[in-house]
Amino acid sequence: MASIIRVKRSTGANAPSTINFGELAVTMSNGDHDNGGARLFVGNNDSPDSNPIVIGGKYFTDMISNGPGEVKGKTNALNATAANGFIPILKSDGGARHPGGGSTGLGAAYASQTLPTVDSWTVDELTFDGRTIYSNDTDGDINFVTNGSGGLVIDDDTTLSFGATKNASIEYDEDGTDKVQVTGAPWVYNVPIEIVNGGNEGLVVDNIGISSNVISTKSGGGNTLFIDPYPDGLDSDGMVVIKGSLQVDGTTTTVNSTNTSLNDPIMNIGDVTSKRTVMATVGSGTSAIQLDSIVGINTGDTISGAGLPGAGTTTINSYSESAGISTVFIDGQTTAGIGVSTQLTVVHGYDTNTDRGISFNYNTGTGVANNKTGFFGMNDSTGETSNAPERSFTYIPDATNTGNVIGGLKGFLDIKGIYLQQNDYASSGNGILYFDDQGKSVVSAGTTAGITTSNFILTTDANGIPKWTDTIDGGQF
Repeated sequence: MASIIRVKRSTGANAPSTINFGELAVTMSNGDHDNGGARLFVGNNDSPDSNPIVIGGKYFTDMISNGPGEVKGKTNALNATAANGFIPILKSDGGARHPGGGSTGLGAAYASQTLPTVDSWTVDELTFDGRTIYSNDTDGDINFVTNGSGGLVIDDDTTLSFGATKNASIEYDEDGTDKVQVTGAPWVYNVPIEIVNGGNEGLVVDNIGISSNVISTKSGGGNTLFIDPYPDGLDSDGMVVIKGSLQVDGTTTTVNSTNTSLNDPIMNIGDVTSKRTVMATVGSGTSAIQLDSIVGINTGDTISGAGLPGAGTTTINSYSESAGISTVFIDGQTTAGIGVSTQLTVVHGYDTNTDRGISFNYNTGTGVANNKTGFFGMNDSTGETSNAPERSFTYIPDATNTGNVIGGLKGFLDIKGIYLQQNDYASSGNGILYFDDQGKSVVSAGTTAGITTSNFILTTDANGIPKWTDTIDGGQF
């Protein structure tokens, strides 16, 4: 007949108090961590009393009831024991999962291994599921904290993207440009931005570079820099305001505005003082200085600035232009280094023999063939078409300008009166204005002086033109 083997048993959740050595006992009530339910016991050979030892039971087998690799959405086999948790069984089914790819990154170290996995994992407030890390703490942050001087590193040519559809990305393009590339949506900075030059190009925006205190176009970006205060309007709309003085170092300054206002009561032109910018670091004890331009510089000009000999002022003894590099050579040697972008003052000491004044353009009729250039100002040379001496004031309505030397026929003067300076007119009585044989106007002695001898008499002919004569015809006067 069949035999039934039974072990000592209880429907409760408490461990047996004592059982014999080698005797088995089981508790049938669902257990938890703090009681003895759903467990299998065996008696120990302690003396004087046997001590039951837990060797298994449903409490433990429920914890390993999930399949290999199964974590997500799984609980213990019985809902009544779900609170006891479970033990995941790692999956190792031959599907190699090595980090970083098969032969690159970290993958090379794991290429021949099959790594055990689970389909989801939760650690405290973080859940790892698929390729996503979730925060389980509502409104909680996810922090990356390194130990000591360690940092967070993103591998070469790996994109860091923002937005569910990768709206914006950052990538260190090591295989291509060897620069950090930012693509996608525009970036908005709600805090001040500070970019330290560090001896490089500083900030580059398209073809514009900002380095130290210099704004410039970059190589290949053309040689014209535009400042447009109102790009949505017409070309002449908007206003640019410059706080402080304005220095223009170029060779040509063009103002296309239709109205020009100047508060300065005296306009100075032909200034013999100019500013030049140091373009390359100058060491101490040298006599060569690279400047932005040597246009207008001549031997004998003085140059001033910190680090120059002669207590900061010395003389230019020569200059050169080679391959677009402008260099001046000074008397003596620098007493200290001079940095790039330093401004030096040049006082020109060379007579250029050029005229000084105002040149203007106008039309005498319709068509570009009627464009004319006028000039008024100081004629540095003799009068050309007159006997006027050097540095006389002149007006030429149809002028030619050759190297700032003005030529052309003099124009008319339309005024209400002329005043001569003292000692150039009769101080007593009314003087008579006449012209000498050089065309110079002269004022004779005043009428109160009187005369005793007359060489000529001034009269008019039948046309009313003044004539000098030594004959009185006896007619009617």
